[in-house]
Amino acid sequence: MISELFEIYKRNFPYIVRNEATVLAILKNKDNKIIDKRNEENKLIGVSIINENAIILLCVDKEYRNKGIGTELLANSEAVIKKNGYDEAVVGDGFDYLMPGVPTGKRYFDSQNEDLYHGINDEASTFFAQRGYVHSWDCNCFDMRLRLNEFNSEKQSIGDTIDGIRYRWAAITDLDGICQCTNDAHEDFTKWYRDENLYNESSSRKVLIAVNGDEVAGTLIVSTEEEKNMGSVGCTAVKHACRGKHIALNLIILGTRYLKETGLKEAFLGYTYSGLDYLYGCAGYKICIYYMMAKKDLSGNKSK
Repeated sequence: MISELFEIYKRNFPYIVRNEATVLAILKNKDNKIIDKRNEENKLIGVSIINENAIILLCVDKEYRNKGIGTELLANSEAVIKKNGYDEAVVGDGFDYLMPGVPTGKRYFDSQNEDLYHGINDEASTFFAQRGYVHSWDCNCFDMRLRLNEFNSEKQSIGDTIDGIRYRWAAITDLDGICQCTNDAHEDFTKWYRDENLYNESSSRKVLIAVNGDEVAGTLIVSTEEEKNMGSVGCTAVKHACRGKHIALNLIILGTRYLKETGLKEAFLGYTYSGLDYLYGCAGYKICIYYMMAKKDLSGNKSK
């Protein structure tokens, strides 16, 4: 069953960037409730996966759409969520996520530096909107991408000092200072930086830091996935007192240059939000897909 779920996910969302091991772990979660639809040959053609109050995945193969299957799956999913004791349904991010929300070509707020994937439209977000779901963020949610052959910043390298700030790879001995930085900048990020594997020299995921004397002023996680010929940068954090010195942009540029020097073809930034389209755009990244952070009040009251 897990292999079927993985295949229908890949068929319907080939543009979603998510580590395969992570996807499989999410699909195998023991608390998942799976509602499936099959054709006469018993092939899986539609599915919804619910965990707590989140619809982790809902999709119908293209040739079977507009036949009421998606509507039926959604209605049954909402019934499961109510039975689980919740009065609100969300789509996408729950205990974990295959994708942050509903993939769409629709922006809910102004944005810049946009180059959407070919063929992306707003059909999925319209489907949910017509059934009572609303975008729950007060900004856009999106992924960004950069073709590294188009990245041309060659001025500085990791290890350099720029305007008095040194940029280098972090060691485990830097962890306390890193957590102080992230607690000040984005406390939600701290849990990601506590992963000690990030500080192993042989790891495909590393932490790049900006150091002002003995103080960690900024942080960035840099990841490589050679099998996909892709790398990523993310969880950018700069202490409030250290802002205005281009530390975030320098971290992004140096991290991206490292990805290019590694020989990768593309760089990626996932699950981010309005404002960062400008910051990452300064390094050449462009929005490739938006997400409707969909939610619906199931109690009978109007969604907030």
